[in-house]
Amino acid sequence: MREKLIKTSLIADTFRTLRSERGISFVVVLMLMVIILAMAGAGMLFSSIDLRAAGNYRAGTQAFFAADTGVNDAYTRIGLDPTTSTAAFGPITLSDGLKYCSGKVATTGTNCGSPQPLQAPQTVNVAGFNLNQGGVQFYQYQVNVTGINTQLAAVREVEAQVQYGPVPK
Repeated sequence: MREKLIKTSLIADTFRTLRSERGISFVVVLMLMVIILAMAGAGMLFSSIDLRAAGNYRAGTQAFFAADTGVNDAYTRIGLDPTTSTAAFGPITLSDGLKYCSGKVATTGTNCGSPQPLQAPQTVNVAGFNLNQGGVQFYQYQVNVTGINTQLAAVREVEAQVQYGPVPK
């Protein structure tokens, strides 16, 4: 009988210890800390991804505007003589590692190593431009310019159609 009493008191003692609430707040605080740390880590991960994406977008936009500057440069070079108007130009360096050159990305490369001349102009007849019933003639150029952000390795290409004239028939 004594053995039975000892077993009963041992089990009762264990249940009494388990029923007490001592230490439960420590477990709850540890679980909350793990959850908060996981959320903070995920937030830092996502913010670093967003930061990289914003940097890539910025570099691409800067390369695009460098190419747009090159289109304006090509526009100022166009004149009455098509041979001088189609001459290759670049690489022309701007500030902060930006540069541009004439040609498509596929032919100039990602560093403007070999600028390409503009395409020879086509002649376009425009009716009704003046009182002469035959209309007048314009040169139509296709301008391709590659813009590069060398610091962040971004490349963009801009293509524009430019008409110059009237030119003699």
